[in-house]
Amino acid sequence: MSREKYPVTDDALHAYVDGVLEARDRAVVENHLASNPADAETVESWSRQNEALRALYGHVGEEPVPEHLGAYRIADDRKTASRNWQRMAAAGIVLFAMGAAGGWFGHNLTNSTRSAPMPLVEEAVAAHNLYASEIIHPVEVRADQSAHLAAWLSKRLDRPLDIPDLRALGFDLVGGRLLPAGGRPAAQFMYEDKTGRRVTLYIVPTSNGPESSFHYTTLDGLEAFFWRDETINCALVGGLPRAELRQIAMQAYKELG
Repeated sequence: MSREKYPVTDDALHAYVDGVLEARDRAVVENHLASNPADAETVESWSRQNEALRALYGHVGEEPVPEHLGAYRIADDRKTASRNWQRMAAAGIVLFAMGAAGGWFGHNLTNSTRSAPMPLVEEAVAAHNLYASEIIHPVEVRADQSAHLAAWLSKRLDRPLDIPDLRALGFDLVGGRLLPAGGRPAAQFMYEDKTGRRVTLYIVPTSNGPESSFHYTTLDGLEAFFWRDETINCALVGGLPRAELRQIAMQAYKELG
């Protein structure tokens, strides 16, 4: 069976945007895009996001790797490094600047793009399922008290938290709440669009460490993007199309930074 007969997955589209496909695979994707305008529009959107991120963070890739990351530097063998996600996470912001907008690196046309759910995601999805369907009491503190909400959750998590503003993407803040998470506090911010769709941003404190690129998974019929941002672990959960949820996750990452 020829390569052209394999389905072109989201993973292949990400790799195409990242420019890591071999010539033959690239031709397969280009043929697919020529006859699939929806995917072509998605690829164009990801490319624009890449350019925006490079404009913001491109200089980071030219800076020397911080000394405290020395033990996690990527090996010269790029093929090995592209499969070693622990090293990618340790490289943190450098890898984010070069490729988080385009997805994961080094996968072929038939690989899955999903990560196995982590405890963070399981907690985030459980909290989303519990509260996202609530009509009267979806949150403890509503959006009209957002300043109090940010100060309260920052104090309880012992981390400065800026509540992401997602209105440009069509999602208004509903409010937030404090949750228990394995003996530590967690914060949940809830957002809703004009059609009633809701997404939740789940945040737990963690020790100082390098940032990581985005990871994606599905659990209980919900989509989730999760990442580490210096002193917090974050998971964005919702029943949205993957590309849309990813765009929201990127905006949340930017706002939290």
